[in-house]
Amino acid sequence: MNRSGNWRSRLTGTMLGQLQLATYAAVLLGFTGATSAGLLLSERSRLRVGEAELLAASASLALRMEAKADLGETVIVQELQDHSSVRTNLWLEQPNGQVITPGRAYRPIPAALLQAAVEANPLRQTGQSHLIALQGRDYLTLLDRRLASGDLLWSSTEISGLGSAQSEFLAWMILIWGSSLSASLLLVSLLVRKITKPLQELSARSAELTAEGLQTAALPVPRGPMELSRLTRTYNALTERLAQSWSQQRQFVSAVSHELQTPLTLVSGSLKRVIRKAPELEPQLVQRLHDAEEETIGMQQLLNDLLDLSRSDSGRLQVKQEPVDLRPLLEEVVRAQGTALGRDITLQLPEQTTSTAVLGDPARLRQILLNLIENAHKYSPAEQPIQLRLKSTATGLLLEVEDRGIGIPLQDQAYVFDRFHRGSNTTGQSGSGVGLSVVKLLVEAMDGSIKVNSEPGMGSCFGINLRRAP
Repeated sequence: MNRSGNWRSRLTGTMLGQLQLATYAAVLLGFTGATSAGLLLSERSRLRVGEAELLAASASLALRMEAKADLGETVIVQELQDHSSVRTNLWLEQPNGQVITPGRAYRPIPAALLQAAVEANPLRQTGQSHLIALQGRDYLTLLDRRLASGDLLWSSTEISGLGSAQSEFLAWMILIWGSSLSASLLLVSLLVRKITKPLQELSARSAELTAEGLQTAALPVPRGPMELSRLTRTYNALTERLAQSWSQQRQFVSAVSHELQTPLTLVSGSLKRVIRKAPELEPQLVQRLHDAEEETIGMQQLLNDLLDLSRSDSGRLQVKQEPVDLRPLLEEVVRAQGTALGRDITLQLPEQTTSTAVLGDPARLRQILLNLIENAHKYSPAEQPIQLRLKSTATGLLLEVEDRGIGIPLQDQAYVFDRFHRGSNTTGQSGSGVGLSVVKLLVEAMDGSIKVNSEPGMGSCFGINLRRAP
């Protein structure tokens, strides 16, 4: 069923398929029409040749008989015989219905033919010819004229030979038609593919287009149809504008992040000093100060994430690759974050005899963990613990951060690590959609990989694969 749908989609769902289908139909219709017209003309020519022979034979006999009056039957029979030929026979039908045929015709007239000719023209209308098939042979009969004596002059000719020639002509026509059609369809396919090749390249390049590839996304302008050249130029101009806009956006984000870091640091430090040196403040005011401090810390983290993205785009992101023991790092992060967030965070580690050292950057690993734990804390109930697990694999270590929160809808899971993407079920929760993209960026910078398994309403599990330290 899927194969049938894919076949239909390729044939009618693409411009290439539609062009090929339309051209095939036009070529097939043209060849069929030409062949049908040729066959009709051939059949018409066969009948006209036969009629011409009959008219010539009967006209000569009529002149002979009109010149001589009161011919006896013997003379009439002889005249019929003299004017008949290998292909043509003539006979007379008298007013009393008696039929006079040639005495010794080259080919005797079948009695059934005489009867069939009379039945085909019951009103005896002169000038009418009829095609009669008899015993596997084709005969053309003609009631030429009514003589002065009242006799009707008939003639007939066998055109089976012409039919055989026509059959041979038809066989050759079918062979030539089929060969020409196959060659035409092949030529059409090649031409259509060549004409639409720039469109296919444009489609493929557009599908692979990324922000990093905007600078090299331009396509060579084809020397084909004007419409394709114009479309390619428009595409190149669009990618050039996008590249310029993307560059300006990165410069803006980098500049703003740098400019905001210093005042935010001052604000955060001031808040800490006020809280520490003013114990006599009202509890409500102290709580507000703590809230302001938390928002400042969140803003600083967002600025750091934006700076990391900006550095990565410009090739200036620095990530160390050195042995890091994850065991003490995980224990310290779990202890600190459990206290800071006020919730249970459990940790499952391998046996003490198992090495937990990986290649990476300690500061970046801590940043990744804090980001994932903060994300799990934001989207899961306070009574549900956040679980961290470290497992040994064949190629390294697998670090998992699992929660029992709202989960990620299936349609969002493919985009969860994209910049500024937020799940469709996160309405009402604050967030920028930057954190997970930075996590993925840092993990891959340490030659690791990250994936997510999630079920809406049941929670999410982020798994990070890291290389084991030698």
